Amino acid sequence: MIWIIESKSKLSRVFAADLKRLRANTAVAAHVSRSVLNSTIAEVQTPLAPALAPDEPVLVLAHSGYDIDDRHGREAPWIGGRWLDEFVQDVTLKFTPAGLSGRTLWFLVCHTGHDITALADHLVAAGVDNVTIYMPTDFMYISNTGIPHVLLSGADLATVNKDVARCDSDYLSIQGSQPTGSYWAGCSISGQVVTKLSATTVEDAVREQFDPDGDEA
Repeated sequence: MIWIIESKSKLSRVFAADLKRLRANTAVAAHVSRSVLNSTIAEVQTPLAPALAPDEPVLVLAHSGYDIDDRHGREAPWIGGRWLDEFVQDVTLKFTPAGLSGRTLWFLVCHTGHDITALADHLVAAGVDNVTIYMPTDFMYISNTGIPHVLLSGADLATVNKDVARCDSDYLSIQGSQPTGSYWAGCSISGQVVTKLSATTVEDAVREQFDPDGDEA
């Protein structure tokens, strides 16, 4: 399933386009046929019904980034408007630790892959085990063929978004776009131990999931 976290109850134009593109990608279409949109903390924390099917991967589509956490006055990562500890509280209420265990979690977000092991540590503390997590480490967009890519650019976020829109998310037309799987991070939780995955392992996994034919690798 794909879990979409927005600030409004109606799917935004950008996320609606992302979902449409993902569903057109035969490599991942089966995993995004079911979508759940949540826009409030209460909705995010409401248990999923019906529950996930066995071994069903979870894709999370949300805005993310870094800001100053007023609780300690330091820069910290956030996903869907929530600091990582808050987000893990949300995600375990949504799916339960047992429901998350044994799955692959794909985060279609921006930048926060730099702190993927911190997210994993919070999941371990919440009782989640036997999970693999993947997350981009820079600006991420979904190409017009439904493949997530990282875009490296020195421009501000508004300019980058305009460039992607101007090119209609065409991977070959967007300057700075990286091959499938590049600039992603990954880690696994096994036996309550967090292990960071190598860049090659992560790239291979992202390509296998979203671009098995290597069209944009």
